[in-house]
Amino acid sequence: MILDVQYWRRSEVRGNRAGVELSFAPNLARPKVSYDGEVAHPLRFREAISALHEVVVGDLRFQRRDKTAYQAWRKEELRREAEIRTLAFNQAKREEIERIASEPVPAGLEGDFRRMHSVYWRARRQWAAELSRNDPDMFRHLVPCDPVVTVAPDAVFFECFSKDESSYGCLLVDRDAFRGETAAATGTTNVDYSLALYDHFQTLRTYRPTRLLVDPTGFEVKVAGSPEYREEKIDLPPSWLRGFGQIQAAMSLPAKRIVVSREAIYSVLAHLRRHREKRGPRSLRFVLRPGEPLRLVLDPWGTVIVSHGPAYDGATPIEIKVWGRRRLLTLARILPLVEKIEVALLGSGMPSIWIAHMGEMRFVLALSGWTTNDWTSSAALELMAARYRADPQTVDDIERFLARTQKAALPVIEAAIAAPTDVVLGSLHQLAKQGQVMYDFAGDCFRYRSVMPVALSQAVLGPDHPELREGQRLFREKKVRISRDEPLERGRRLIAALVEKTECEGVLDADGAYARAKCACSYFFKNRLRGGPCRHLLAVQLHLRDSASNVATI
Repeated sequence: MILDVQYWRRSEVRGNRAGVELSFAPNLARPKVSYDGEVAHPLRFREAISALHEVVVGDLRFQRRDKTAYQAWRKEELRREAEIRTLAFNQAKREEIERIASEPVPAGLEGDFRRMHSVYWRARRQWAAELSRNDPDMFRHLVPCDPVVTVAPDAVFFECFSKDESSYGCLLVDRDAFRGETAAATGTTNVDYSLALYDHFQTLRTYRPTRLLVDPTGFEVKVAGSPEYREEKIDLPPSWLRGFGQIQAAMSLPAKRIVVSREAIYSVLAHLRRHREKRGPRSLRFVLRPGEPLRLVLDPWGTVIVSHGPAYDGATPIEIKVWGRRRLLTLARILPLVEKIEVALLGSGMPSIWIAHMGEMRFVLALSGWTTNDWTSSAALELMAARYRADPQTVDDIERFLARTQKAALPVIEAAIAAPTDVVLGSLHQLAKQGQVMYDFAGDCFRYRSVMPVALSQAVLGPDHPELREGQRLFREKKVRISRDEPLERGRRLIAALVEKTECEGVLDADGAYARAKCACSYFFKNRLRGGPCRHLLAVQLHLRDSASNVATI
C-alpha cells in the first residue's frame, strides 16, 4: 500500500532562552493535527520516549554470521574482473540495441517484467536488512519507519511498530501533564522521526522547561519548492499494516489481567542480562495460585521469582507460558519511574500486553507469542475472535459514534448502539483490524484512531484463515451434533460433539471461550489451543451461539 508522506522540515529539539522545544514535523498529506504544550515532567517523558525508540529499532530475529571482510575481498575481485569485461560488455550492448531497434515488442514481455520485478524486490529486502545492520543512519534515511501520533481531547499518544513486526509500543501522555497549552487540533498523523532525534531526547533535563510541539505552522506551507519541504511515497508492506491492525484487535479480546511488582520485573531483566540460555525451553511462566502471590519461572534454569504485589484472586490455579521474553528489556529504562505494572495474558503461546503506569503517562508494550512469530503469521487471534460476529450497519454506527466521542468504554458503546454484545465486540474487532479503532488497555476504553487516511481494505487484510472458513461452513451446513452439554461451577460448561465425522469436546468459560479442549483432527494435534480452536471446535461455538440467540428470541 502506497502512503504519501509530506514533511515541511525535520523533527528536532530546539533550545531557546525559555528552555527546550520538542518540535515534531507532521505529515502534511493528512488532515491538520497540531499541539503545543509544556511538559510538566521532562525526565519522565525522556525515559518513556526513549523506551519507545527501543521498540522502533527492535529486531531480535536470527542474525547470520558477519561476512563483511570476505565480502570486501570478493568485491575487490569482482571489480578487477569487471574492468576486464567492461569493454566487451559495452560493445555487445551496442550491437544488441542496434539489432532489436527494428523488432516488435516480444510477446512475453509482461511476464518477464513481473518475474524480474519479483527478483528486484527480493534483492531490495535483502539489501535493506544488510543496510540496517551496517549503517543504521543511512537505513533510516532510505527506509522510513515513522511513528504515529494522535492528539485526543484527553491525551497525546505515540504509537510505533518494531522492525521485526513482533512488538508494539504506545506512550500515552495525559493532556493534564502539559502546562500552557496554546494550540491543539485533534486527529492522527505520522511524524518525521530520525535516529538523530533520539540523541536529542537524551539532552532533556528537569531544570530546563520543555515544550512538546506538533508543529501547526507546517500546514500553512503552500509552496512545495521550499528547501526544507520533502515528499515521499512509502510502499508499506501488507504485513506491517495487517500487524498494526491485528495488535489492536488482539488487545480487545478477553484477557487475564494481573499486577506484577516492579521488583519482580527488575529481577527478570537482571537474570536475562547475566545469563544466556543454550537450550530450551525459553519461556517465561506465570504460575497463578488462588490467594497466593504471582510466581514467575524462567526456563530452562527453573529460576523462581515471587512478585510481592497483590495475591491472585482467581478461583482455579493456572499456568501461562509466553515466549520472546528478551523483548522485555525495552522496559529497563522506565523501571525506576514506574508505579505499577499490569500484564494482560491471552493464554499460553499467545500475545501478552504489558502496561507500565508512570503517573500521568502510561507505556504499553504488546508482544507477539514469541519473537519470530509476528502478529500476522498465526491464526490464533482470528480464531479466538470467531465467536464474535460483525454487522456492517453496526460497524458504521460504532465508527460514527467513536468519531464523535473520540473514546468510550464498552458499556457506553453498547448502550449507544443498542446491539448484542457479541455483535458490538465483533464490529469493534473489525474496525480495529481496519486501523480505525484502538483499544486503550491503560484506560480500559476504545479510542477512535485512523492509522491510515483510509480504512484498510480486505485486499490488504488478506483472506480469512482456512480453519475459520471451514468452521463457518460446517456450521452453515448443520454438521454439528451435540452429544453432551453439562453446566459446571463458576459459569463454565462442558460440551461434547460430533462435527461431521470428527469427535471433539471442551470446557467453555463464562465468556464462551475454550478453557480446555480436545479434538481428533490434525490441526488440533499440531497446535492445540495455542493456534486457536480448530474448525470443529469453532463450529461448535457458532452452533451454541446460534442456539442461545434463538432461545433469547423465543
